[in-house]
Amino acid sequence: MTALVQRAVEEAGLSGVLAERRRAGTTHPEHLALLRAADLLALGALADLIRAEEVGAEVRMYIPPPPAVEGVFAFPTDGREWTGLELLREIAIARVTGPRAARVRVDWTGCGLEIAQIALGFGANELAGYLSTKIGALIGESDLTGVGRKSRLELASVAKKRELAAFVRRASRAPVFVRADGSRETIEEAPSTQEAT
Repeated sequence: MTALVQRAVEEAGLSGVLAERRRAGTTHPEHLALLRAADLLALGALADLIRAEEVGAEVRMYIPPPPAVEGVFAFPTDGREWTGLELLREIAIARVTGPRAARVRVDWTGCGLEIAQIALGFGANELAGYLSTKIGALIGESDLTGVGRKSRLELASVAKKRELAAFVRRASRAPVFVRADGSRETIEEAPSTQEAT
């Protein structure tokens, strides 16, 4: 933990929550009121510290989103309208108050890719959603798109997965795509399009 993060957590009155969480793996119900009133960035820092300690840097990515299962905190929840800040607070609270190594999933289809990426800094360790174009049209399995400087054709789903993997890497996390059968797929960075001179 950096000194800046430690000071922010202490100034927000959250260091006791962190100490207890590390000792026992639980938090007390009275901490919930403190978490709801805490500075959002300090709460996010606390949640991210717990995420790093308990589940590491791997981000599981599901395309399309899997069905809801017990034991996974999935956001945004159906039937509730969230602002981005409310959603980030709830994600962080789920990480802090949930069981050790909890699965905290964010569906970018429901909140947008930008909020999903930010959620990685608030304790989320799973992302889910549908592949779509910038205008929101779903990407089919055989759809092609132009990529690179020379605009070579590539499967749009592969290009979009590379884009998603890149934004997870920019958050200093390791993306792993999980198929419907549970097998894992690692998406490599896009090959260089520069030609040797």
